[in-house]
Amino acid sequence: MGSRGAFVNVNAKNFDFVDGGETYHSIGEVDGIKVLVRDKGSVKAPDYSHSQNSAYAVIQNGALKHLSWYDEDHKQRVCIDFLHSHKGFQPHKHLYLDHSDLGIPITKKELELANKIRRRFNVK
Repeated sequence: MGSRGAFVNVNAKNFDFVDGGETYHSIGEVDGIKVLVRDKGSVKAPDYSHSQNSAYAVIQNGALKHLSWYDEDHKQRVCIDFLHSHKGFQPHKHLYLDHSDLGIPITKKELELANKIRRRFNVK
């Protein structure tokens, strides 16, 4: 799993990691969502995934930071941010990497999923 700039060329389907790109390690899964940890350096939800139609939870420093879902082209289609507000919403979500939106509140189902992940991995 990598983040923005970590793959050689996603559009050409070259998912080799760029040297020095961000990496995450998996600690498990909840309801089909892989749970990843990155405790060093800055952390953002990866823009691309090696796997089509996948979903990830990203944990940093003992807190759930992101939930993100990816489409058939490996691109992020939904990202929920938990640790900062956007246009008055915390948590909030963005669609297809568009952070110019007004900020979208999360659904009850998304919150329940986040809380299930938090309980399972004992994170904030």
